[in-house]
Order: sequence, then C-alpha cells, then structure tokens
Amino acid sequence: MTLPPPDLPPPDNVAAKAPTVVVTEAARKAPPATQVRVGTKQDEPPTLDTYTDLLKDAVTYPWRRGGAYILVPGAFLALALSIASWAPFVGMVTTLLGVGYFSAFYFQIVESAISGRHTIPDWPEFADLYDDIVRPGLQMLGICFILGLFRLLIVWCLSLLIDIEGNEKALGLLWDLISWLYFPMAVLGVVLNGHLGGALPHLVIPAIIRCMPGYLIGVAALAMISSGLGLLQEKIHDVPFIGVLFAWLLAICLLVMQARLTGTLGVRYLRRIMP
Repeated sequence: MTLPPPDLPPPDNVAAKAPTVVVTEAARKAPPATQVRVGTKQDEPPTLDTYTDLLKDAVTYPWRRGGAYILVPGAFLALALSIASWAPFVGMVTTLLGVGYFSAFYFQIVESAISGRHTIPDWPEFADLYDDIVRPGLQMLGICFILGLFRLLIVWCLSLLIDIEGNEKALGLLWDLISWLYFPMAVLGVVLNGHLGGALPHLVIPAIIRCMPGYLIGVAALAMISSGLGLLQEKIHDVPFIGVLFAWLLAICLLVMQARLTGTLGVRYLRRIMP
C-alpha cells in the first residue's frame, strides 16, 4: 500500500520559521581545530563489509577514541597481578582474580561488538563480584576445560590409527588449527546464549560448519594478529626496565584485538550461528 505524502508546510513557511543563526566574532576567529565538526569521517562507524575491513578495524580498535587511557592502566594492573601471583598464600587468589577480571573484559568487548558499539568499553566493575568477575572467569575456564577434553578425545582417536610418538609436531599443528577454529565460536556461543552451555561441541561444531568457508578466513586473521604481536612481545620483553611493562601492554592490545575481531565475526555470521 502506498503511503500518503507527509503533511509538511510549504517551503516559504519553513524558511520563514527557520531560526536565525548568529555567528559571533569569536566564532569567526576560532581556529579550525577548535571548531565543532558534525558528520566528520572520524565520527562515522567503521566499514565492516570485507575481511580486510574486519582486520583493519580490529588492529585500530584498541586506540580508538581514548583507548590508550583504558589500555595503559590495564597493562599496569596486569603487571601488578603477575607480580602478586608469586606471593605465597595469596598468589592463587590473585591469579584467579586476574583470570576472571580479564575474561570479563574479553566478553564485554565481544558483546559490545555484537551490540554495534565501536569503542572500547570500560573495565569491569566490582559492584557484584560473582556476576562481574567470578562468573566470566568460570566461563572462560570452562571453555578451556572443554577444549582440553576435546583434545584428549582427538589424541585418543588418532592413537588408534597412527603412531603418536613419531608425529608430535604434526599433532601439535593439528591441535593449533582445531583450537583456533573452536575457541572463537565457543566464546560467541557463551555470549549469545548467556551461559557456558553455548560452548559445548554439539552447538559449536555445527555452527563452525555453517559459517564455512568464510569463518576460516576470520580465524586466519586472528592467528595472524596473535602471531605478529606475540613475536613483537618477545622482542620488547627483553628491553631493560620498561620492557616488561610494554610487553604487558602488547598482551592487553592482543586481547582487545582478538575479542573485537571475534565479536565482528559474530555480527557477520549471526544468522548462521543462531539459526
């Protein structure tokens, strides 16, 4: 059905009722850098149409709109937690707290990307210790536990067919590929379903198959980011005095980039993941 045209006033009336904009002398003399620009390219959301766009978005995401003010304190926090983990008695508690805290941040970034937000969320709060920190940490540990069981099953099945002892390197490469395929989809399953059950194999494996072959390209981009920053992190870690801190900063950047790319992959394949 064709809708009737909007009931708008004649152009002359609109022009007559338009407010008069007064430009002050101070505004005329203001330098371009201080003038407010509306609709600039910086304000537009990033383009996420191709895999190149997704990769570029993930690499630039940590520093978008004040991201450094979030990442740098995170690097100091990670360094402090790593030092405290060596302390007797409280070391285990500190380690678990760090796992929960950074897992919560990881899930927040993935959820933020799926929700259509394009800037880094704030660090998790401690208003509700279980929901804000403990629960995300348990979910991340649960994903790792499921992967561990999955690995044992694969090794057991392959041991019935080939000699495991003579093919350790090939098995390691195979497991790396399986981990890279499984982990991002398991994270998306937890975020989209709201519970750890979304990371179980009977949901994750069919979702991976439905998202092929494009999902494989996204996983390759994740592996490329991880390998590149991992090598750079090893080099910077040996720099005296500030090397350790900058290594942790790169680790936080890697976490943020991986979570962002995982979230944008979830947006791209949402209908296939949740049919």
